[in-house]
Amino acid sequence: MNMDSHTGRFRSETEMKATLYTAYHKPASLIKSPSITPIHVGRANAKAPLDRMIGDDTGANISALNRSYCELTALYWAWKNDAESTHIGLMHYRRLLDFDRTFRSPMAEVFPGSLRFDDYCEATEAWLAKNPDIDLVAPVAHRMPMTVRENYVSEHDEADLRFVEDWLADNSPEYVDDWNAVLNGRELLLANMFLAKREVITPYLDWMFPILDGLFNADIPRKYLSAYNERFIGFMSERLFTVYVRKFLRDHPGAKVHRVNIINLQNTLVFPFMPAAGFNGPENVNVAFSSDRAYLPHAAAMLRTLCDNAAPERQYNLFYLHENIKKRDLELLERVLYGTPNATLYPINVGSAFGDQYRAKHHAPSNATFNRFLLFKLMPDLKRMVYLDVDMVLKGDIADVFDVDMGDYQLAAVPDVIMTRVLATTVVTKDVAVPNLYDYLNRTLGLTDPQINSYFNAGLLVLNFEKMDMERVGKDLLAMVRKTQYFFRDQDILNVYFKESYLRLPAKYNVFNSDLGEYWHVPADNAREALAAKHDPFIIHFAAAHHKPWTHPDVHFAQDYWTALERTPFWLEVLEGTMKYRTLGERLKRGETYKLAIIDGGRWLGRKLPWVQPYLLRFHSYALKKKRKLN
Repeated sequence: MNMDSHTGRFRSETEMKATLYTAYHKPASLIKSPSITPIHVGRANAKAPLDRMIGDDTGANISALNRSYCELTALYWAWKNDAESTHIGLMHYRRLLDFDRTFRSPMAEVFPGSLRFDDYCEATEAWLAKNPDIDLVAPVAHRMPMTVRENYVSEHDEADLRFVEDWLADNSPEYVDDWNAVLNGRELLLANMFLAKREVITPYLDWMFPILDGLFNADIPRKYLSAYNERFIGFMSERLFTVYVRKFLRDHPGAKVHRVNIINLQNTLVFPFMPAAGFNGPENVNVAFSSDRAYLPHAAAMLRTLCDNAAPERQYNLFYLHENIKKRDLELLERVLYGTPNATLYPINVGSAFGDQYRAKHHAPSNATFNRFLLFKLMPDLKRMVYLDVDMVLKGDIADVFDVDMGDYQLAAVPDVIMTRVLATTVVTKDVAVPNLYDYLNRTLGLTDPQINSYFNAGLLVLNFEKMDMERVGKDLLAMVRKTQYFFRDQDILNVYFKESYLRLPAKYNVFNSDLGEYWHVPADNAREALAAKHDPFIIHFAAAHHKPWTHPDVHFAQDYWTALERTPFWLEVLEGTMKYRTLGERLKRGETYKLAIIDGGRWLGRKLPWVQPYLLRFHSYALKKKRKLN
C-alpha cells in the first residue's frame, strides 16, 4: 500500500481486512463479528480471563500497565502483534463507532434506548465491505465548555502537559503548532476510538507510545493519585490522537475520512445482554427480578433474604431488570450482597419498554412486571432461570427451586388458589370490562375448568429455556402484549401460552400473606394445600395490594418483611413512607376499615339485642353472595 502523489490518498493493493479491537475489562454484553474482535484489557492483572475473547497479555504487551494505559494496552498489542490487518481500529465494550450513521447527532455521543448487536454487526460489516479504501474513521469531535488545556489542568496534573510540550519541542517540532491549536481550542476526539489503514495509524503509534512511555516514567510525583487520575496516560492519549488527526488532515487533504458518532451504551438495553456460557454450569443459580424505583426497597429486602439462605458452594447470578434507576441507588442495592461473595448483581436498564401497555384499573401504575418477557432476547443461550417478584421474602435457598426436576416442562410455578374460587362461586371484579371473572378466564382466555384450577401465579417462575425455542417464544409473548388487553397482564399471557407445558409446584414455594377468610370459597383441596403451606412457607409473597406491609402494617408475615428490610439501606425510606398510611384520613379511604366497622358493629348490636342476630346473619350472607369483589 502506498500514497498517490496526486490525490494524497493511500492506494490499496490488497483486499481489506479490518480488525476493530473492542476493549473489555469485565463481563459485559459481548460484541463479535468477522471484523470486531473483543479483547480482554489488563488481563495480566485479572483474577480470571474473560470468556470468548483474546487477551492483551500475550506476545509483546503492556497488559500489566492497564490501570494507567486503559484501552491503549489493546492498541499496543495490535501494534506489536497484528501483522495481517490492513485496517486497525479500537472501540470499547460500551462505546461503539456508528459506521453507517444509524444515529445521527451534532454531539459526539449518542445514547440509544436499545440496540441489537446482530443489527449493529450486520450494518458495520456491510459498511466496511462498501468502503475498502477508507483511510480513516474518526469520531465527531466533542466540544468542551472550556479549552482543552483548561479542561486538563482542572481535572489532572498540569505537569503532564509541560512534559509533552517539552518532548514535542525536542523530538517532534513539526507537531507543536497542531498541539497548541488543539490545546487552545475546545474540540477533542474522545475515547481513543478510530479505524484506520495500517499506513495511516502506524506512524501515529510509532510517535505516540514513546511520548506516553516517557510521561509514564517521568519524574512527576504521583504517590497519591486517585483511581480516576491513575488513568492519566489514557487521558493524555486522547489529546495526542486529536493532535495527530489534525495534522494528518492538513498533510493529506485528499484522504478518505469518515466522521461518525460514538454510540454510548451506558444506559442502553443491549440484546443479547451477555454470553450465557458462564451461567450454565452446575454450580450456577440464575435469578431474574424486575422493578421500577418505587419497588427498589422491596427488591432489596427480597435480595437480603435470598443471600441469607444462599449455599456457599453455589454461584448466584442475579439479573435485575430495572427502569432507569440511578447509579447511586444501584450501588445501595448491591451493598445488600456484601458478605455473600458468591452472589453477583447484573443490573440491566430496560428503560420504559412497556410503559404504554394496558393496565387494569385494580393494578398499580407500573408495567415493570412485563419486563420478564425481555429475558428471551437478553439471554438467548441460557438453559434455566428462576424469576421472582420483588414483593417476596425467602425462607429457604432459592437453589432448591432452581434445581427442581422439570423433565420436558417449559415452565414451573405455583397455582394461584384464590383465583380458583371462580370454580366455586361468582366473582365480580372492580373493572367494568370484566364483570365476571370466570367468564373472562373461560371465554376470553380459553382456559378449561382443569386449567383454571391450575392457573398459576407469576410471582415465582422456573423457566426451562433449554426446552424452548427461545427466539420464537420471546416473539410470541411480545406479540401477545401488543395485541390484546389482559386483565392480569403478563400473568394471563403466561397462563395462556404455557398451559400445555406447565409443571405445578408445591404451594410452599409461593405462599400468599392473604387473610384466612379469603380461602373460604376456594375449592377444598386447593384451600387445604395453601393453608397448610402457611405454617412452613419457603417463599412468602405479599401479592395483593391490600396486603402490602409497607402500606398496611397489620398483615400476615409483616415481621418477615421488616426484619429483612431493616438490614438494607432502604429501611428508613420505607418506614417514613408508611406514616401517611397511618393517618385517620387514609384509614377511612380503605374498604376494609368499613368492613371491620360493620362487622364489629353488628357483633355489638347482636350482643345488645339478641333477637336481631338472625337478621344480621342473613344480611351478612346476602351481602357476600350479592357482591363478591376481587381485590
